[in-house]
Amino acid sequence: ARAMGHRGMMEGSSRGGRRRRRCLACAALCAALLLFAAGLCVGFMHVAQDDTRSHARGLWGVHGARELFASHVADNACHQSCFVDKQCTCLREIAVVQEVRQLFEESRRKKADLGIGAAADRAAPHAEETAAAAQLEGLAPLAIKIEVCNGLINQRIALLEGIALGVILGAQVLLPVHMPFNGVELPKQPTRTMDRNLQRLERMFDLDALQAGATELYRDHWCKRSDEPASKTWCHGFQRPALLYGNATEAMEDAISILGRKRRNVLSLQWGAGAKSEALSVLEAAQREFYAGVANLGGDAGSPHVLLDLGCTLFSLAVDETTESWSIFWRLNRHLKHESDVHEQAAAVKAHLASLVVAAQEKAATFGFAAPPLEGGAPGYNVLHLRAEEDWQLHCVAWMGLRDGNHRDNCMNNTMLVHNVLLSEGVHPGVPLYIATGLTRAELSAVRIEGPLGSPGLVGLQPLFELFTVALKEDVIDLHPSWATEQREFYAAVDYELAQGSRTFVGNSVSSFSAFIIIDRYRHSRPSLHYNGGNIPLAEDFVKPVKSLSVPTLRQPLKWVFALNVNNASDVSNTFWEMTKVAVISAKRQTDLVAVCVTTAPPTSPVAQWLVGHGVRVIYHRPTWADELVQRVESKGAEEKMRSHLSADPDAMLGTFLRIEVPVLGLLDEFVLYTDVDVMFTGHVDWDVILGQDKYSALRGSTDFARGKGLSRGGRAGVRDLPLYFSASSEMEKSRLPGRLNAGVMLLNMRALRESYDAFRDFIFSSSSLDWPAGPGDQGAYKTFYSETSVTWSESEGRHTTLTPIASFLPFELNWKTYWPRNDFARIIHFHGPKCQSDIIPYKTRAEVTMPVFEDILEDCARNGDCYRLCEEFFSYLGGG
Repeated sequence: ARAMGHRGMMEGSSRGGRRRRRCLACAALCAALLLFAAGLCVGFMHVAQDDTRSHARGLWGVHGARELFASHVADNACHQSCFVDKQCTCLREIAVVQEVRQLFEESRRKKADLGIGAAADRAAPHAEETAAAAQLEGLAPLAIKIEVCNGLINQRIALLEGIALGVILGAQVLLPVHMPFNGVELPKQPTRTMDRNLQRLERMFDLDALQAGATELYRDHWCKRSDEPASKTWCHGFQRPALLYGNATEAMEDAISILGRKRRNVLSLQWGAGAKSEALSVLEAAQREFYAGVANLGGDAGSPHVLLDLGCTLFSLAVDETTESWSIFWRLNRHLKHESDVHEQAAAVKAHLASLVVAAQEKAATFGFAAPPLEGGAPGYNVLHLRAEEDWQLHCVAWMGLRDGNHRDNCMNNTMLVHNVLLSEGVHPGVPLYIATGLTRAELSAVRIEGPLGSPGLVGLQPLFELFTVALKEDVIDLHPSWATEQREFYAAVDYELAQGSRTFVGNSVSSFSAFIIIDRYRHSRPSLHYNGGNIPLAEDFVKPVKSLSVPTLRQPLKWVFALNVNNASDVSNTFWEMTKVAVISAKRQTDLVAVCVTTAPPTSPVAQWLVGHGVRVIYHRPTWADELVQRVESKGAEEKMRSHLSADPDAMLGTFLRIEVPVLGLLDEFVLYTDVDVMFTGHVDWDVILGQDKYSALRGSTDFARGKGLSRGGRAGVRDLPLYFSASSEMEKSRLPGRLNAGVMLLNMRALRESYDAFRDFIFSSSSLDWPAGPGDQGAYKTFYSETSVTWSESEGRHTTLTPIASFLPFELNWKTYWPRNDFARIIHFHGPKCQSDIIPYKTRAEVTMPVFEDILEDCARNGDCYRLCEEFFSYLGGG
């Protein structure tokens, strides 16, 4: 700027003067912005003037940044990258290194002064200062102070990551004195106005056990690194405690405050509001500078102390299974134990759960369940961590509304359908179920989810109580009316202990509490799942296992879903029921598919009991539109009923229409294989068969809907060879044309069909008929609604509209018809049209045609088809079932 101004004066032109003034103003503004930005980015606070426990500290950034840049302009590569890459981490490293360097320069000057007799002129230390210096002997040369924040598990993570940072740096850790027993987070309410009910940390955790475990870990870690300076602190000589806590933390803070005011051999820096992910690299820079300073002073004797106050250390360390941080973190977690009151309360709940075992098994037996196998010689219990409280609903609205580039779509999913999740995932009703929640039994029975993430029309979790034997805290513990706020984290600790001891843990993956337990159980190969589906944010970004714990897009084994309407709960001998039995038995013998039935049959009916007894996971469901559909079928005229063999049978029609409910019943899978009940499995069915080995291998590595990978068309699912809505094979003739598809076997894209469910249902019932341009019944509805319309015109025919279903193709072998020639590679035989009992065998034995619409098919079957042989196989399954 000065050069440009000088050149302007020499030119002597008014234009040059204006340019000079503009440039000077620009330079001044840039300098001011640079210093301001550097101060904000650096974000450390110098606390020599204030008590370290005070929340009012002076900003160090701008003044320090000015000296910092003056000394680093020419020769610091990190400084240059701050401007090239805008790396604030780099700025922080420079800042803290500069502070540590200045501390050692001052110590070096004092040491030199003492060497030439300057000590005689130095005033004798005050008694308070002498006591503080003695107290400081218990402080390691390099130390960090940490705090905790938010709810119980976030506080736990903050402790573990803070101590892990200490281990990695070789720094002693000052633990927080207090922790909030009410860590609730309400997005719209300022946290300062909330009563956090601060309690001593030892009221929650056994800090002596943590101290012993941490000290051992420090020794193991640093004795392997004997050539590094920190090993002198932790592996040789005087053994300081790894942690300071309680009264020791308070006494040390007082000593640092006293000596800091006098600037006597101690520096305390506070971490600002910067990204916690930067902490390790910045602290390692401080560590290197610190030990370089110690070496320059000639050893530890007389070296200053540096305390870095990090504040809440939640998510300050990237814990990754591929790095050493993983083993350090989880080893510390093993030593972070709750205190005795927590264990006593958890033991009381466990005893109550044990008393419910007989009742749970008796209830489950009425549904057809055998007694569950013992685990470790005991029946055990399961835990469901259910988040439906008001604070969680507010959190989900805020969390789902973030626009930070992360995929967010599962905060409240399936909350009101959690009973279906448990059943479809094989959680046994014969095992008592403890619900870890902030809601009472009465509140759970009346809970509803309002707003954009809500479940319209669903109130209360009564089905969960009807199907499972449930226990809550209130059944055992005499709870204070304000327990859910004042003692929120204490009872969360009770829930934590119960969850760790459960047979199966089920939680909400967006919750840190659930996510932490799921990750921990993954380490020990213990069963867990998240009822909300999708990904686990904690495992994606902060505590990262090697294996993805999200629900896989191409989940293996596949779920096979079928629907069964039973008008008479005691009728188990009709044709459709017999076909259902063959489908179930053949699937069990020929495949590893996970069978799931959606049925209107009551849980205690013979139909439901038989299904459960044969390993089928049953979802009990009668749609709200069921009666309306039955009335429409019954009101059809004779001519209309002749269009389809189902048109005259209201029960069969309801059974086929039940499939439209499958995507909204709480199944976690991104894709399921749906079939009608009139099928027989003749070979293995998996993703290799559906997609082909090459396509499956490619998609398995590139598609992850839970993380947003492979989604298209504005966020809806559907990529390459996976269906946008569904896949199907052909109807009567082998054809790959979408307009010729048959809906008897379908690969359902659950995400896309769930998103379009409301519109599809309204489309179906907005018509006075159950016939559509693409055909009658549910198949015609799918082919008409999920279609693309094209319009053509010709002189002979005029305007012509064509509907083309938006459907991918399933291999013929997955929907092979009985009236087609024999195919030994067929995997699913579809008794499309004529059935063995009512049509094929009567035609074979008596030449009897029971339904005229089937006459041509029966002739094809006898002439070219394989129906007689397949009926023999059908009856063999039926006889053996």
